[in-house]
Amino acid sequence: MARTPGLPILDAATRRACDQVADRLDLEAVDLATCMTSAVIDEVPEYAPYAGPGPRRAIFQHSLDHVRAIVHAIRTWCLPSPAELAFVRERASLRATQQLPLSALLHSYRLGHRTVWERLVQLLEGSDAVLEASLALTALTLAYTERISSVLADGYTERQRHLLLEVDRDRRELLERILRGTFERQSETARLASTFALVPGGDYLVVVLNRQRSETAATGEALTRAAESVRRHFALGVAQPFVVVRHAEIVSIALLARARAAAVAHLTRQTVAELAQAGETWSAGISTVCAGLGEVARGYQEARLATEMTTHGQQVCALFELRVSDYLLTRADQTALRMIPAAARRILESTNRDDRVLVETLLAYVAADLSLARTAERLVVHPNTVSYRLRKLGQRLECDVSRNSNLVEVLTWIRIVEQARTAE
Repeated sequence: MARTPGLPILDAATRRACDQVADRLDLEAVDLATCMTSAVIDEVPEYAPYAGPGPRRAIFQHSLDHVRAIVHAIRTWCLPSPAELAFVRERASLRATQQLPLSALLHSYRLGHRTVWERLVQLLEGSDAVLEASLALTALTLAYTERISSVLADGYTERQRHLLLEVDRDRRELLERILRGTFERQSETARLASTFALVPGGDYLVVVLNRQRSETAATGEALTRAAESVRRHFALGVAQPFVVVRHAEIVSIALLARARAAAVAHLTRQTVAELAQAGETWSAGISTVCAGLGEVARGYQEARLATEMTTHGQQVCALFELRVSDYLLTRADQTALRMIPAAARRILESTNRDDRVLVETLLAYVAADLSLARTAERLVVHPNTVSYRLRKLGQRLECDVSRNSNLVEVLTWIRIVEQARTAE
């Protein structure tokens, strides 16, 4: 086998000394693997749960495989190939599945290198070429540790990537099952929901984000960034944020056990504001409270509807914050607009300054709880002026606004006209 580039070239005396060390290591392999195992369990806090007989035996066997790999590397003076390090990649995959931190795993391998190097120093005592063999073996073991660390990190991150994809797939599958509206407590869906901390009887809000209608459709990268932003912000108020990229939108089911509805709305607005600062304009709709996962399908439709009620000035619409009258008026269509009397539409749609003053006076009067004095104070006019404007508006509208039922009707007309103007 060819020598690995980067390893020192050995003379005959150093070669003999290294071969003798390899033979001794082979004889002491079990003892050395035992020392490596103890060092890992005793010095790496994350390995404390592996101190039992079964896990300890597995760590010992893995350490023994490394001792034999090092013995082979010394005898051939060649580092192991990727195929020969398959046992390292498999162990990295296992530890990633067990959610052992990568830093702890790498630390354990560094301890293994330290233990091997200490044993090499002992075995070289009395050798004819102590210095040369020591330098050569140090270079070999460092190169070996560097190679296995690289394989270890690759195997760990690859498995972690697969695990994240599996979790993401399960999350999407769970959302689709819930949105079918057939959720049952004693079902496979309920068991899957529990893995994401979604309690069947909990209270939830559904949040939907999508690009504003005037914007281009979000790309895959934009959706991923936005979803991550939602997760990061929601983590401040929701124990385990459940966020899914679904087609061209982002859907979150927020458990209200820890977060209040107002807090979820606040975190949603922070998310949308952060995305806007990055140049991405998103709209967000938030449902009314869903009593249990069985109502989430309804909440999802509400949240999607709420996104259509957003504007450039108000990019987040939380239905539970709206008055019922505001919600109903927002849903008014062109038929409602045509139902407004022609005379009323002329003045309400007018851009003439005098006409606008009459309408604004009525709105100020309502905002002042029908108090002429407070209305006059707000508009900085005499109360008689307020009375005059209200009478004149009533004449123009052909409707006596001093009557409560007529006043409510006229306010409804104004809101519908304003909504139509905003839509245009």
